[in-house]
Order: sequence, then structure tokens, then C-alpha cells
Amino acid sequence: MSRQLCREIFGTDNEADLRAIADKARKYDMLYRKEYPMNIRQAGRKAKFSEQDVEIMLEMHEKKESVGRIAAYFGTSRQTIYKYIQNRRQFETNPDVVMRMKYMHEDEICTVIDVDFLHEKVYVFNTTKDVLHRAFGVVEEPTWEQFEEFLESRCFPRSRAHLKLILQDLEVESYEPIEIIEKTKGRMAEDHQWIDIIYKDREGCFFGE
Repeated sequence: MSRQLCREIFGTDNEADLRAIADKARKYDMLYRKEYPMNIRQAGRKAKFSEQDVEIMLEMHEKKESVGRIAAYFGTSRQTIYKYIQNRRQFETNPDVVMRMKYMHEDEICTVIDVDFLHEKVYVFNTTKDVLHRAFGVVEEPTWEQFEEFLESRCFPRSRAHLKLILQDLEVESYEPIEIIEKTKGRMAEDHQWIDIIYKDREGCFFGE
């Protein structure tokens, strides 16, 4: 009965999912009551924030909480908070940014890449200090050419034997890195990194593969 009730109320009876929901509810309750423990994440700790954390940042910012107070709550710098807020707003409000790529290492987001195809621009935010797991290493503002090189690096080589047969198997007409990544998630045999793609349509709605 208890599992059925959980599914009806929360949409899941998975323990990990329920704990995540409870944690988010606790944070929102603290936010509602304006109880922000100072340095709840421990100052000096490596910056690594989940999507739920970013939602809390945005919620606090929309409620006119100061960036300094938000930074204290998350145990990080004002600059980091500004970057997270700006990065999320870029995807949501810039009409020319129509794609977001999340460069992952297993289940951890390492780099977020927002793509403006019209002006051939990319907006990048790294969520890890490990440059080996970042999409562009130490480069913070990659060029369009560097972005194209990155995409191709997550595909099999153009010189691969039986290339046409491989493309046929993937149902891709030609060697287009983004189309290949849509099929393969950019996974390579030599590492544990992959790419999650989210699109935005003209109405500003988001959808993924």
C-alpha cells in the first residue's frame, strides 16, 4: 500500500528518487521561510552543482535575494553564481541559442555548451575543475572552429573503412558530426564521456533526444 501511495503522490517508489524529491522540498521550504544556512556546502569545496541546485539559485535570484547571500548559501563565490545564472538565462532567453549540449563524464555534467548556429557562436560553462573532462580543456571561450573540432573528435574518423556502410547503419546520409552524435551520444571506446543534446524550438520549448 505504501509503495502504491508513493507512486500516486510522487510518481515513483524508487528510494533514490524519493530522497532527491525530499531534499529538493527541504531546500524550497528553507527558501520559502528565508532560512539560508551560511556556507551549507562548506566553503572551499570543489564547485559541483546539480540541476536542482541551479533551480534553487534561479528561484532565489527571482525572489530578489542578493547574489552574495546565494553564494553564501551554496558555499561558493559570487562570480560562480553569476555564471550559472547567466548560462541558464542564455539558453532560455536568447532566441538564437537553439541547442544545448551537456558534455558528461558518466553521470556528471562537465561542460555545458549553448549553440547559436545563426552567428556561429558557442557559450560555454564548465562545471568541473578537471580540465581533462572538459569539452575544451583550459579554453574558456572556444571559437566556432574549435567547436567543430570538438564535435568531430566525438565521432569516428572520416577516414574510417566502410564509412558509407557505417553511416547507413546509423541512418545518416552524410558525415555530419552533430547528426552522428545524435545517434551515438558521442561515446568513444577510450573514455566514459558522452553528450546529451537538448533542443529549443521557435516557441522556446525544450526537447531532447
